[in-house]
Amino acid sequence: MPPVRKATTTDEEDDEYRKKRDRNNQAVKRSRVKSKQKTEETVKRVDELRVKNQILEDKIETQTKELKFLKELFLTQAQAKSDKLVGVNLAELLKSSDEEGDDGEDSIRPGTSGRKKKAGGDDSGGRRKAAGSSSSSRSRS
Repeated sequence: MPPVRKATTTDEEDDEYRKKRDRNNQAVKRSRVKSKQKTEETVKRVDELRVKNQILEDKIETQTKELKFLKELFLTQAQAKSDKLVGVNLAELLKSSDEEGDDGEDSIRPGTSGRKKKAGGDDSGGRRKAAGSSSSSRSRS
C-alpha cells in the first residue's frame, strides 16, 4: 500500500500562492497588451513610410521629366544661337546624365534601391569622364 501523504498546505500558503499567480497573470496581460500596442505602432509606421515613399517616387518622376524637358529646351535655344558657341559640343555637355539612364524612363529594378549608378558604375568600361573634367571639345577655344 502506498504511503498516504498528509495535506501540509495551510490556508496561508494557498493564499500566498494564489496572490503570486494573480500577480503573474496580470503581468502577462500587461506584457501582451504592450506587445500588441508596439506591433500596431509598427504597422502604422510602415504604412506612413509607404505613403511617403510613393510621394517621393512621384516627385522623382516629375522632376526627371522636368529635367529632360529643360535639357531639350536648353539644347534648342543653344542650337538657335550656335554661332556664339563655336567649339562647344552641347550634346556632350548634357550627355553625362543621359548615360546614367536619366531619360525619364523608370529604371528601378526589383531588388535594387532605385538609385541610379554613378560614374564608374556603368558598363562603358570607364570610358566616360567624370563630371567637371575637361573634355577635348571643351578645352578648345
